[in-house]
Amino acid sequence: MLYFLHGDTAPLQIRYQELLQSVRNKNPGIGEKIFDAMDKEDEERFFLAISTMSMFVPRELLIYKRLENLKNLETFLKGIQKYDITQKEVILLYEEQLTEFGKIQNPLGKKELDLAESLGKIICYRKADQKKAVLLLLQQELGISEGEAEKFVEIVGENYFKIRNEVEKIKSFLDGERYSLQKVLPILSPDKEYSVRKLVDGFLLKKDYRGLLEFLQKDKEYMPFLYALADELVLHLKLLALTEEKIILRTMNFNVFKSRLENYRSLFQKYPNQPVAEYGLYKKMPNIGIFTKEFLLKKLGEILQAEFLVKSGAMEEEIAVETLIENFYRTPSQSLSSQISVFT
Repeated sequence: MLYFLHGDTAPLQIRYQELLQSVRNKNPGIGEKIFDAMDKEDEERFFLAISTMSMFVPRELLIYKRLENLKNLETFLKGIQKYDITQKEVILLYEEQLTEFGKIQNPLGKKELDLAESLGKIICYRKADQKKAVLLLLQQELGISEGEAEKFVEIVGENYFKIRNEVEKIKSFLDGERYSLQKVLPILSPDKEYSVRKLVDGFLLKKDYRGLLEFLQKDKEYMPFLYALADELVLHLKLLALTEEKIILRTMNFNVFKSRLENYRSLFQKYPNQPVAEYGLYKKMPNIGIFTKEFLLKKLGEILQAEFLVKSGAMEEEIAVETLIENFYRTPSQSLSSQISVFT
């Protein structure tokens, strides 16, 4: 059987590891050979291996990585068509390179995909599939709901291999007891972004800036905080707009909220096919409306001003961000914008 895997790097590696384990389980003791398209001589070695038939070794696993580096993938796939691979398990890996906006830089052509399909099974695995796989893993392994799984991912991050390790750690810790986030929280390894987002929430909802300043002065995460704050305000604006249009309501249950949001998913995606954490958005709903549209737009303007001061070299990031924080809830005359003229 031949498997042609393609997708962006991290998700592709997840699916590859799963497939590899599946092939090994179905064929105990199978011999393995690995080839890499970065080595030009490996193409000849691969075809030598695929053409070799042995009555003493009934099955063999051939893995060819980084096919995106081959000069002519179409010719390579046509070459495989010439051989009988019924005694082989073949895994071909093609990594798609993405721009910062999620656009594929090296897309596969129709001829290449048609050839791959004629040889065996095509498996496409991308970022959105990774998020689904992570949520499914958590639900199955820990016996939790989709909402609980999303909360777990929010804390730990989306790295599949890190989550697998965290799951094993939790299962050992619980030793058969029922899962509870509060119970396992002390042993989790939180993602740094989660720490920043938690501080942003505390700052916005409780006006707690002292703990935030202590964290920033210690970890020097000034610009990540600034961008996280901007993202949170933009989310509030979008949810507020949908609420004012009666598309979503604070009183909705999660399933209705998720259904209503379906036609507006693109509002919450920074790049095409980016997973949307519906449950995370749903949990924000009770606080939507505590800030007016005018307040949110004004604060986003101040964040842009702070970023400009830092990037132009007019102000150190510590000063710009700490000043923004300290004056966030003060009157206009005390805000950062009133101080810009001193530095420009």
